[in-house]
Amino acid sequence: MLLRYYTRRCLWQLACILLAIPAFSRPITDRRKLLPDKSPIMHTHITTTEKFVIAKLFIQPVSIEEFRQALETLAIQTRKEPGCIDYTYYPEPGVAGAFTLIEHYRNQESLQHHFLQPYLAAFVKKMEGWKSKDLQVYFLSIEPDALKEGK
Repeated sequence: MLLRYYTRRCLWQLACILLAIPAFSRPITDRRKLLPDKSPIMHTHITTTEKFVIAKLFIQPVSIEEFRQALETLAIQTRKEPGCIDYTYYPEPGVAGAFTLIEHYRNQESLQHHFLQPYLAAFVKKMEGWKSKDLQVYFLSIEPDALKEGK
């Protein structure tokens, strides 16, 4: 149980270091107030099939408000998907127009289901007009053979 907790914490810290985002550096124990038994260990444990996507989006200053509204709509729709565990986004501190998305899915099938949704395709199409430079996408998994083809 502790190993799962530390694995989850390690993944989040890796994402923070990878993306150099100080906003993610808050202690994971802050979430214990959300737990019914006040336990410092989170009840949601990462399995070897779960997938994470971290995307950095760079938006033109004139498009930021329109982008935020569309992103909030996308987040609401994505969180309703059966395989979505979490879908969060943040403006990047100190970098105007930069946003980070953190997506967490139960398995590869859930992630593929998300990629096939028409509302995601519509959002991606709109991104072409909003972006100031190409997005960066990172896929994370604790699955031992996650880097093999087809994973």
